[in-house]
Amino acid sequence: MKSIRLFTTSSRNFKFLNTIKEVSKPPQSSSLEITRPIGLSKPVLLNHKLSDTYSLTNIIQELFGDQAKERRQKNLDYDLKHSPIYEAKSFENTKGKIFKPPISWFKQDKSLFFPDFIAKTLNGKQESLYDVLGNKYSIVRLFSSITGDKCTRSYFDYDGKDLYSKDYSTFQKQFPNFQIININMPTTWIKGIVTNLSLSNLKKIISPDRYNKYFILPMHILPPDIRTKLHCDNQCSGYIYILDSQGRIRWATSGYSTPEDLELMWKVVRGLEKEALRNESA
Repeated sequence: MKSIRLFTTSSRNFKFLNTIKEVSKPPQSSSLEITRPIGLSKPVLLNHKLSDTYSLTNIIQELFGDQAKERRQKNLDYDLKHSPIYEAKSFENTKGKIFKPPISWFKQDKSLFFPDFIAKTLNGKQESLYDVLGNKYSIVRLFSSITGDKCTRSYFDYDGKDLYSKDYSTFQKQFPNFQIININMPTTWIKGIVTNLSLSNLKKIISPDRYNKYFILPMHILPPDIRTKLHCDNQCSGYIYILDSQGRIRWATSGYSTPEDLELMWKVVRGLEKEALRNESA
């Protein structure tokens, strides 16, 4: 019994020291270089319905389940490391560019996956991301803050046009095999309430036929380990992912667009538009 207690104590000390080690890491000082595909090795459905994460069974499992303690410890380590000060300083050091975009899009057979989820959209219904993907390529905006929203919007101010909002019809004509999907990910339930109260303002920005492509995704549905794999673990910044119809991440970027990033992204979009046409004729 004594040896068991010693083992348990040493295990707790190890976890504590590991937590201190994570917290003491300095803020990110430079942008990550993305040279290989990012994402998950296979498609993953994070939740079968939005209410799953709020059911009594799941709450009990979260509090008392066998894996709950380990998961809570990992989440605690993540939250302690990713403090508001840490993330703000990392955003400042990298000018929002948490990672730099790859120089070209990833090949279809090498690409990794973005997770699927079910969340409320602007049309008031619960939608599956993968269902919304349909048979198109999607430019996905993922953000949790006003700065993140502005970061991702900057990629659509192109060639003197606002391809996200005012000139969306131009975007559709030039790239008929593409669509824009929004994932607004409030960091807390309070921010979630504020977001829900501002839905009427959000609806003024885009046309009704795009409401089902604007998700309000509670952050806890996208757990820390997956956010780390997607490199979207700084809430101050915003992220762009270009997905194909199978949910594979073909290209990605973060932060405010530079002139070079802007040209690169639309070069990628043009290239994948041609890929879509080749697939149609094959």
